[in-house]
Amino acid sequence: MKKIILGVFLFVPFIAMGDTYQDIAGASQMVADSFSEMWTYFFDDVPSMLQRLTGWLVVWLVKAKLFVKLELMQYSWGVAKVIIADLNIMSQITAQMTALPQDVRQALIDMRLFDGINLLFQAWMTRFVMRFLS
Repeated sequence: MKKIILGVFLFVPFIAMGDTYQDIAGASQMVADSFSEMWTYFFDDVPSMLQRLTGWLVVWLVKAKLFVKLELMQYSWGVAKVIIADLNIMSQITAQMTALPQDVRQALIDMRLFDGINLLFQAWMTRFVMRFLS
């Protein structure tokens, strides 16, 4: 691989061409070229750099915002679990379930209605905590 790279550098001509400035016309052409380069720098390169910087900043801010929201959701879920445990909602639902007739209670358990109610309550409590925190 090294021999191939060395052969490319030795046998493939890399030519740098530049303008030659001579006399008064060459001097004025040199000044015009320098003004043209400054124009290109200020009105093409600087705005392009600012656009790339703004794009990078927006992407970074979106990533940071998503990370903060994820951490806030995890924290809110922990707080919601504490609130749910303190309120003992499922134990109250289970206690009230005993008042139902046996066949209705068994049908509701088979339909997993109480598990669904528990999930809905947990989601509602998490949303409540998230609205409270943010």
